[in-house]
Amino acid sequence: MTADHTQNNKRIAKNTLALYFRSLVTMVIGLYTGRVMLQALGVDNYGVNAVVGGIISFSALITSTMSAAISRYITFELGRGDSDKLRIMFSTSVNAQIVMSIIAAIALEVVGVWFLNTQASIPAGRMTAASWVLHCSIISLAITLVSSPYDALIVAHERMGIYAYTSIAESAMRLIICFIIMGFGGDRLILLAILGVVVSLIMRVFYGWYCGRHFKEARYSIDVFDKHLLKELSAFSGWNLVNNCTWVFATQGMSMLINVFFGVVYNASRQIAATVNGAAQSFVGNFTMAFSPQITKSYAAGEIDYAIALANRGSKFIWLMMLVLIVPICMEAETLLHLWLGTVPTMAPLFLRLAMLESLTVDFGQNLFKLIQADGRVKGYSIHAAICAGMIFPLAWIAYYLGAPVWCGNLIFIADFAALYFVRFHDMKKLMPFSPLPFFKQAVLPCLMASAASFAVPLL
Repeated sequence: MTADHTQNNKRIAKNTLALYFRSLVTMVIGLYTGRVMLQALGVDNYGVNAVVGGIISFSALITSTMSAAISRYITFELGRGDSDKLRIMFSTSVNAQIVMSIIAAIALEVVGVWFLNTQASIPAGRMTAASWVLHCSIISLAITLVSSPYDALIVAHERMGIYAYTSIAESAMRLIICFIIMGFGGDRLILLAILGVVVSLIMRVFYGWYCGRHFKEARYSIDVFDKHLLKELSAFSGWNLVNNCTWVFATQGMSMLINVFFGVVYNASRQIAATVNGAAQSFVGNFTMAFSPQITKSYAAGEIDYAIALANRGSKFIWLMMLVLIVPICMEAETLLHLWLGTVPTMAPLFLRLAMLESLTVDFGQNLFKLIQADGRVKGYSIHAAICAGMIFPLAWIAYYLGAPVWCGNLIFIADFAALYFVRFHDMKKLMPFSPLPFFKQAVLPCLMASAASFAVPLL
């Protein structure tokens, strides 16, 4: 291992610790903020805020794909060391996001106003406040979109420490907002919406200042707009959108099927399991974020074998990090849920155990997906992955129609994403000198042995 590679490994470890610290603090602040927010707003206002927020969050399915594409291309150009191309990439990304924010704002204004006035169940006298929340949320979304190239620069340069601190600062500001509105005598929901825009602006100004001071490529020019780069970004994000839509179809479609065949009691149990599982995934996702820039930059620099080895090693670490959470949760699911909820819904412990296994199956392959994204030729894989993951809904529907138990859908999900690995292997062998055998030797076998021992000891 070269000195550069050793230094890269140290940087990954340091960045992972910073991101873990970020997740821990923001999770605690977020949970407390939710409690204070409910007390400050009241049930009705809290519900109105959630309804309008749902309209905005739905658009994230589209907007997040372009942000992910920008992050990949900026990281790739940084790995190639082409500073001129990187400056063009940055300005083109900002201009593209400005255009997208304008389009998104117009579309959300039209759809949002229509939804609030014709479909949403807004309490009497709260329509004005709901409209304020809608307009302010759209402004915040536009600000976030324009900020995404600056976020991408920070991640690409692996400044995870500053990324962690700014996330914590943003969470703290939103908690302070809760205490401010508690002492406000006017319409608290409107004040919340306005202060939310203020926080977004503060973060946007800080990111712009930090990147302008520390990264020479962060020199925005309004007249720099590379059409070829924009076409590449659009194609890349478009195929990623196919994957995102398939994921939503598989996960939300499963919830719909459970509701139709078994009722809301099992939906509640599944949602509780998803909440715990989401918290666990946020910790493991830090590891993927820490590895991703190194994989992309190594691939861009022509060190493809090292990028592959890094992805294999990262996959092993992700499994082991998941194992630290999976073993105690699976062994003591009933106790943990009882301590958290008091009354545990029907089959919630089983759903929780299966949800953790689902996450392991999905997260274990994230670094392999980052390899495919680093190559940039994502069309073939996106089509194949969409077909494979798209089978979850019809297979689950057939199983439930034939009388299968409710947990059968989770098993279908796990089996389908396990099969997706072979799809990845097939496509990766076409794109790069990838061999599944080293992946099994370096990642799968050691993790299977560790898993067997980890469960055997507490069982005995």
